[in-house]
Amino acid sequence: MTLMEHVERLRKGGVPFRSYLDAGRHLMRLALPGVLVHVPLAALSLLALMVATGDSAALVNQRFQLIGTSDAPLLTWMLVLAAVALAGQVVVFPATVIIAAGHLVDRQMSPVEALRATVRRLPSLLVPLLAVALAGAVGAGVLVVADRHWLATVVLVAAAYAAMPCLLTVPAILLHGCSGLGSIGRAYRLTELSFLPASFTLAFGVVLVPGAALWAFWSGLSLLPGPLAVLGWGLAGTVLGLAVTPFQAAVVARQFLHCMAWRTKVDDSDLAHGLPDGPPPRAVRPVLLAVALLPGLLFSGLVLVNPFAWPEISETNVTASWPPEKSSASGDRRPEVRPFDLRDLYTGRGASLIAVMDGYEDHSSLLACTDPSCRKTSFAWAEPHDSATRWQAGTAGTRLPDGRLLLTTWTSTRLELLTCEATRCERSSGTVATTRTPPESVGVALAARQGGGVVVAYADADPAGGDRPTHDLVSFIICEDTSCAHPEPRQVARLEAGGYSPDEHDLAVAVAPGDRPVAARYDPATGQIHVISCLDAACHQPRVTSPVPPAAPNPGHRVWTAGLAMAVRPDGRPAIAYRDLRDHAAKLLDCRTLDCAQADVRTLGAGSEYHSVPALALDRAGRPLVAFESLDQRRLMLAICTGSRCESVPVSKNRSGFGERLVMTMNAEGAPAIAWIDSALAPSGLKWNLHVTTPLNLTGTR
Repeated sequence: MTLMEHVERLRKGGVPFRSYLDAGRHLMRLALPGVLVHVPLAALSLLALMVATGDSAALVNQRFQLIGTSDAPLLTWMLVLAAVALAGQVVVFPATVIIAAGHLVDRQMSPVEALRATVRRLPSLLVPLLAVALAGAVGAGVLVVADRHWLATVVLVAAAYAAMPCLLTVPAILLHGCSGLGSIGRAYRLTELSFLPASFTLAFGVVLVPGAALWAFWSGLSLLPGPLAVLGWGLAGTVLGLAVTPFQAAVVARQFLHCMAWRTKVDDSDLAHGLPDGPPPRAVRPVLLAVALLPGLLFSGLVLVNPFAWPEISETNVTASWPPEKSSASGDRRPEVRPFDLRDLYTGRGASLIAVMDGYEDHSSLLACTDPSCRKTSFAWAEPHDSATRWQAGTAGTRLPDGRLLLTTWTSTRLELLTCEATRCERSSGTVATTRTPPESVGVALAARQGGGVVVAYADADPAGGDRPTHDLVSFIICEDTSCAHPEPRQVARLEAGGYSPDEHDLAVAVAPGDRPVAARYDPATGQIHVISCLDAACHQPRVTSPVPPAAPNPGHRVWTAGLAMAVRPDGRPAIAYRDLRDHAAKLLDCRTLDCAQADVRTLGAGSEYHSVPALALDRAGRPLVAFESLDQRRLMLAICTGSRCESVPVSKNRSGFGERLVMTMNAEGAPAIAWIDSALAPSGLKWNLHVTTPLNLTGTR
């Protein structure tokens, strides 16, 4: 071998391509520093994460997430893990560069020796890293403070490109013994005759290609089903994480020696300066491959087996799969999601879910999910586009035993019923009730009777009060069948006027054993709750109790969202979820008697006046499940109440809050399905998205 053989070979162009070929040929040896450092750190970090997170962890769409951790601790965790990974990379990358440079001049170096050399020169290696980071942070900070965000982005990109030669400070320190600041000058002197090509080579080989590979990997995993995606993250992600550094280090090492080779009076010994001249290291053992995969195997196994019984949750952004809005010239109306549009959620026939939407100054509509996760939807208008329906009166509904829905609709001042499949609705009744007041101020709720037919809870202003009624008349309208051909109204209560709103669940009705109607009415002005119960199916002897007394009057103050949700247990005792007007906390009114004259109030979580009304459903064991927002409006909580105890667990996390309404139903598999609306910024402005969150292993009902 001549003294100029390495020089001639390293003067050749195509540095990124040749570097990647070298890295591919020697990948196992170049990855050894990463295996020795990152694998133990990753295993220890993973173990610490599993132990410390406790009840904060959950598997959302079979992916590990910390949804129960508030933003500050989560940020702390992220910073700690990032600091650990960065500390390891500060040692691994220079050691890999030394090994890659040795392969280029036929000098092999063991990974342990490379790591030792890196640790010895670590203070000098940190100087250029800190100098570049500080300069970039100061420049970006000045521009951001000056409110020039776009200019800050441009300047950062240009500065990053100009700082690419600083990568060559790593071999300059380790091979030529330069100081921290001296290595920066050495790097720029090496590239002064070819600054633009050298910077492009480093940017392309160290940043752009690895970044594109990681993006492709991320995008590919998102297309895989859950278990394969978990294995991909655990195994392929580990391999990719260990393989990126060798390719990056190979580019830096070859570019450094390429610049050295074009200097005058350089021979092979100059290129090998700083590299030890000893016997070659031992061959790489295959067992190291299994060691390298250990963190990925551990992570995948924990997620797939779930030995810690983390909550398993399915969550879908329903609107993400919707096609772009059609042109109005086509005459087709597409579904629109706005904060108050979500009315209720039902289980249709089979495993489908049906969401009832009711837009402001619009007609009610049905959004049917063809699968329990709601990843595929169909849309239908419940009412004809040209029908003379109400202005803003909200839609009430109930599920019939055969899976169909029964919805209310207003034609002028007449209340009628619609019988709906998942994709169409038909008028199924004549006039059920009439009103002299605007329909939007009338309280209406529906419930299917066990023996067939339906009961309508109907609250209208007392006509005896004239233009300013002070009381509402609450009636049960009994229909023997869904056509309600012969409605039988029965007045059951006369209550102080409560001011019903179509945007709030002020009135709820359910059917207790024996087809006994039970209604609950929430007064948004005082927070008082009245429970109206019956001793028989025809309600000849109604009873009214007030388990939640009125709050002290606060003139001019009204909460943004108010209301309640009610269900009746198999033994006939009502359970009512509501938000207390006094402290805005989400609470469960747990009735101990059939008429709720005796009840316990269980506080589920603190809240504010901007929180949505809790949603309530009963599982197959008859236990109340309550969905509500956490105090910081960032987590969706699910309370599972057994006896006198309610346990709340987080089931979703969202930075934009959970809209104006939560609705919940038990799906065909016995799991609670919760629908909610959030907001997101889009190029066209503020966009509203519909989500469905389904905890799969929390209720023990499957």
